[in-house]
Amino acid sequence: MDINQQRLKSLIDQTDSAFEEYIQHPASEGYAQAYEEAKTALDHYMIEFRLSLQPKGKRV
Repeated sequence: MDINQQRLKSLIDQTDSAFEEYIQHPASEGYAQAYEEAKTALDHYMIEFRLSLQPKGKRV
């Protein structure tokens, strides 16, 4: 598995785990924050990955 796939899998696993914890403890600010941070990290990675696939002249 290449490094990009490993990183993506790790971020997805972290997001899933944080979501499960948040579901178990919906009133917890800590679990809500951890889930938001995991989602943000995954979103950021996906944006960077998509940008890396675009030809350099097409980047906005």
